[in-house]
Amino acid sequence: MFSRVPRIAAALGATALLALTACTSEQPDPTIEAAVGLPVDAARITVVSTGATGTDARVLTYADVDAEQSVEVEVAEGFNQLLMRADTVDVQAPAGGDVTRLTVPLTGATTVAGEAVEGERPATRDVEFRVGRPAADNLELTDDIRSAEGFLLGWRAGDAGDVSTVRLAAPKEATDEGRALVEKALMKLLSLPVVFPEEAVGEGATWSVDTRVTGESTLLQTATYTITGIDGDRVDLDVSVQQRPALGALEMEDGQSLNVLNSNTTSEGTLTVDLGRPLPVDGRVSYTTRVIYGGADSDVRVVQDSTTSLAFADSPDS
Repeated sequence: MFSRVPRIAAALGATALLALTACTSEQPDPTIEAAVGLPVDAARITVVSTGATGTDARVLTYADVDAEQSVEVEVAEGFNQLLMRADTVDVQAPAGGDVTRLTVPLTGATTVAGEAVEGERPATRDVEFRVGRPAADNLELTDDIRSAEGFLLGWRAGDAGDVSTVRLAAPKEATDEGRALVEKALMKLLSLPVVFPEEAVGEGATWSVDTRVTGESTLLQTATYTITGIDGDRVDLDVSVQQRPALGALEMEDGQSLNVLNSNTTSEGTLTVDLGRPLPVDGRVSYTTRVIYGGADSDVRVVQDSTTSLAFADSPDS
């Protein structure tokens, strides 16, 4: 019989961590640890349709340098694993699942990015947020997550939204559990980047953004964006997400191998982006990915469901 499938440790890749001591001329904040830089693989953008043409089409880029933003982000995550007989498995991913919700208020600003250090890609924008007082629907987590108030999240990106480096710095007084929970939520927040294509696009345009996402297991993700409306710097988007495992098989603790037999994602969502703000100002995107594993000579299947929901609500004072 199969033992429990081990969860794959979260990481942004095998690349080395970056030293960030020269990223800013300001004095370091004594209440937080030194920032750790994590390089991010470049996203692949594929345009399906440019939508409306002529004067209604434009190249969409972020123009948020020197802009401040206060936004509340709700991050919901869940993971479930079942052992089932092959003839009882429904291959279709369910629409949602049991999740733990964290509400993370963020306040920050965008500045002009400095020169890239060794191992970094060039960037034009440097975004930095600080976490306010987070909250969780599981009250047992309250003390731990509140200890992570003041957590720093930053990233370097291009004008189109492509992220090159992420940096994280936890408060020195944060508990291990609080640090882990808030860091995981912040990384999940960055797992769905709104990156615009280089081409001029208009209403009805559709493009996909391919990235690598880590968590319970490493997944290859395709987020597809469709413009449903443009009003000045506000862009309304329909969003769909598809995920698949980066690895075709998992090695069990007893040496057996489990092959990926099927994977699919159920998703729905909309986002509103203000090009003068680094994060979406409104909307929610929810998706559940089901991955089914099986051995060569067994009718037992391991079914893993990973659920994520991200919701954004901009502060009226932002």
